[in-house]
Formats: sequence, structure tokens, C-alpha cells
Amino acid sequence: MKKNIFTIYFLSAIIMTVSAQNQFPSPRYGTATIRYNDTAVYIYGGVIQETSKSGNQQLTSELWHYNPSDCTFKKVVPSGDELPGMYACSPVYDPQTGKIYFLGGLRTAADNAFYSFDPQAFQVSKKTQQPYSQRSGMSGKYIGSGKFLFSGGRLADGTASSAAYEFNAAQFTITQVNDIPQGTALYGHNTITDTVNNKAYIFGGLNGSGNNNFSCYEYNHQTNSWGFGPSIQNYPQNEWTAFGASGSTQIPNETFIAGGQKYSTAKSTNSIAFSTNLYTITVNNGNLTAQLITNNLPPMIGGSAWCSLGSNDDTVFYFFGGINSITTTGDTTITNNFYRFNQTTSQIQQYDTTQQTWGGIVSSINDAEFKTSVELTVFPNPTTDKVSFALQTKETIKNIKIFNQNGQLIQQISNPTETQINFTHKTSGLYFIRIDTEKNYYLGKVIKQ
Repeated sequence: MKKNIFTIYFLSAIIMTVSAQNQFPSPRYGTATIRYNDTAVYIYGGVIQETSKSGNQQLTSELWHYNPSDCTFKKVVPSGDELPGMYACSPVYDPQTGKIYFLGGLRTAADNAFYSFDPQAFQVSKKTQQPYSQRSGMSGKYIGSGKFLFSGGRLADGTASSAAYEFNAAQFTITQVNDIPQGTALYGHNTITDTVNNKAYIFGGLNGSGNNNFSCYEYNHQTNSWGFGPSIQNYPQNEWTAFGASGSTQIPNETFIAGGQKYSTAKSTNSIAFSTNLYTITVNNGNLTAQLITNNLPPMIGGSAWCSLGSNDDTVFYFFGGINSITTTGDTTITNNFYRFNQTTSQIQQYDTTQQTWGGIVSSINDAEFKTSVELTVFPNPTTDKVSFALQTKETIKNIKIFNQNGQLIQQISNPTETQINFTHKTSGLYFIRIDTEKNYYLGKVIKQ
């Protein structure tokens, strides 16, 4: 079974700090994010680390408001009931009641109620207990007739669930429906709905064994029946992810998926492949179609994302926080970096919290200053698929890191058993390779054609 990177109680973390300003969230992942309107995005909960002491991760109950019009974050404390610390809960917004609901999630308390948040009254209300145990990574989406479908999830004991439920926001009821077909347990997956035909489709995520899921399932909420869904056009299975940041776009029956954990063909169970893709998935009369918007996002697993219209009615995707690397020992690098991508101009920018302006991405690697090691040979170079490497020192390799030309870590292989790296599914461009041994490290470059 693959090492689960979201077992928060046993992970230690290294914080990638961003120059802190007042009213800017600290590094975190596993948050719940909802775009309420053009002037309000809410980010709730997640896992944070407030000190540099290794292993000091904790759940937070913080609720943050982001205003896209002036790019400001503000921590808010609503009236009413107190929100618990929560990780990877499933938020939904119901336009009929005008409220945001938080379901599922692993928590700091034994309490398992779901909560509503009224942005107009600025009040939190604790509702009834949920008819299932605490779980993270459920997928929830509106399916029509005032109802939402929630499926899967990972329980506190590490097992995954195949259960599914319908949530009626007006009546505050949660009703169990038929399980995902063949008892398939999923978590960190995605849902898209066809409200015209009363159907929902779930795909991606991890299964009960911790491996990437490559099946699509169809749910008909009128008949409470499941079946296998269609193939997703233009969406290669090697690009399917788990724990990608997702949300609704400006188009009905369309969702977007940013980053996430990709399938890795590496033999090592410690190999985690980070996606740098942004896809939109659209459903139309039972057909699912993917479109690759960009393949040059910063690597991110478990981050926050939302979509808004820019000043010129451009579609702009925002990305915040998440995990952006994993060490050989399972330690995670958590970030509070803040990015946006303009679909019209194909421009990605990073927010500078010191200058409080948008600018270019801060890169950790400069090609001109990146000195390759004579002890390391990488061939063939350029390559179209696989590259081999040879280390003249004959040292045992502990870790291989692959960086893109923006200096972003996109893949890590721990304790490799092969002397080849597969570049088949990577986009064309320049890549940097770092190989770590017990006492030294060696650097190389490769061009993918």
C-alpha cells in the first residue's frame, strides 16, 4: 500500500514561508474553500503548523474571508456556534437558502454534527449529527431538486468508504443511498453533475488500497442507482489525480481540477508524482470532455482553489496553499503561496505579500547558476521518453528530485530501484535533476523534446 500523505498525526513538516503580513493565512493544506460571490471567498479549517518544531501539525478552526476585488485576506469570527478544528471536510453552497454547509471532515472533537454558515447574518449554526463516522476527502456536489450528493471518504482509522449520501439543505436531512458500484471505496476524488439529466459522475481519487482510481461512475438520483460512467474525452488516465484543488467554473455543468497526486509508475512506494496541470471537465447530455488549460501550475496537493471573473471578464483561477513537496522520510513542505492564472492571457502570477502586488513566480532555480556535476551522466539528452543516469562514485542513491524550468519540484523518487526516469508524459522543456546520496548530492539537466 502506498504511504498515505494525509495521515496528519504522523507527519512532520517543513514550512515554506512567505513574508508574512497581518491578515494573511499561515501555510496549510486540506482546507474547505467556497466561492460565495464576486467579493467573498471563504477558506475554512485544514492542517497548519505554527512553529518550526518538527511534527507540530494541528487542525485549525480558522475561517478566512478573501475579497477578490482588492486581494485581501481577513480572518473572521462569526457569531453563533463555534466551528471545530477540521481537516478535509466537504463544503457546499446552497443558493436557495443562501448558506454554506460543512459536512464530513476529521475533527479535533468527537462531535460529528454538520454546520451551516450564513454569510449575510454572519452566523454559524450547529446542526444534527451526521449518520456516519468522521471522514476526510468526501466528494460533494449539487445534483438538483435542492439536494447534494456526497460519496466516499477516508475514516479516522485509515480505511476508505464506498458509502454515498444525499443531503437536503432545506430540510437539514442526510439520507444514505446505494453504495458506489462493486463496493469501490474512494477518497480525494471528484464529482461533476448533469443537473438537466439528474445524474452525477465521480472519478479520480484514491481507492481503498491507496492507489489512483481510473474508473468513472454514474449516479442517477431519481432512481438511486449507480452504473459505470463514460470515458472522459481528452483526459489521459496518467493525468487523473487525487486531492486536486477543484471547484466550479463560470460555465454550468463544468468543474476544474488543479494539481493533485498523479499516478506514478515508479517501483518505489515512496514515489509521489505532483501534477502541474489545470483541467476543466464538462458534462453535456452524458458526455464528459476534458480540456487542458495549462500544464505549468506550481505543484500542489490538497490546496485551495476557486474561479472568478477578472476585470475584463477574463476567467481567472486562484490557488492557495497546499503541499508542494514530500521528503524521503514522508515529511511535507506546506506552503501559503498564492497564485492566479488568467485563462485569456495564459499568464500565471504569484502574489507578493510584502509589496502586496501580483508578479512573476518566485523560482528556486536559476538555469545560468545551476552547475551540473561531472560525476553524474544523464543520457540520452535530449530525450523523448526515458533517460538513464550513471553516478561515477557508485554511491547508493537515496533520493531523486525532478524540477521544472520554474524551479518547482514536480516529482520525487525515494530509494530508487532503477537507473531510468520516465519523461514520456512530461511536457517539452528543460528539467533539472538532483540526486541525493547519504553524504552528497549531484545535479544534472535534461531537455524533453
